[in-house]
Amino acid sequence: MLIKIDRQDAINKFPILPLRHYDRKKDEDVFKAPKVFANYVLTLPSKSYRGHQKLLGTQIPYLVKNLGYDRLVFLGDIDIPWLKRLDTYENFQEALQYLVSNKISKRFNGALQVDIDELQTFIKNLSWLVRTNGIIQYVHFTDPGQNIVANICQYGNLHISTKNKTADTLFRDIVSKSEFTFLTDTNCTNNYSKTSAIKSRTIVV
Repeated sequence: MLIKIDRQDAINKFPILPLRHYDRKKDEDVFKAPKVFANYVLTLPSKSYRGHQKLLGTQIPYLVKNLGYDRLVFLGDIDIPWLKRLDTYENFQEALQYLVSNKISKRFNGALQVDIDELQTFIKNLSWLVRTNGIIQYVHFTDPGQNIVANICQYGNLHISTKNKTADTLFRDIVSKSEFTFLTDTNCTNNYSKTSAIKSRTIVV
């Protein structure tokens, strides 16, 4: 189940979630990032991006369940609707229709609370939207207790930070029992093509 949370309410309740806004005077993005204990990039042993999506859909819920959480909260870092690109390019419309089917309106720009039973399907669609630029914002997520904060990048890697030493120790233990591996080089690359270009990725205008 997807539960909608008003954007400002989510910002107030989950201050660990990063935010971004455009400063017209300086002509640059201004970032608000939380103070964290440690940062990691996790990857999976996939031969194709479709296979990678399936693994993300099983392994993220595995982490969540074994970390003791029953849901996650997702929020875009900039104040624009989730469905900003609805009815534009074809290659990500199916993933956007998943949000429509869950009663996400065209103007909704708040957070989505995703129960663990729905997480596999949600992650599959979110990872495709991120890869293809089906959504413009960076979508970060956290647990109800704000022990971790994470996002999926366009290359399908999981960028995740722990809030404190206790959360970090538990997190590293659970990761060691999953199919995730730690990337030592945090410069993510496209592992599913001979070129750096991502097939099906559109230009944001």
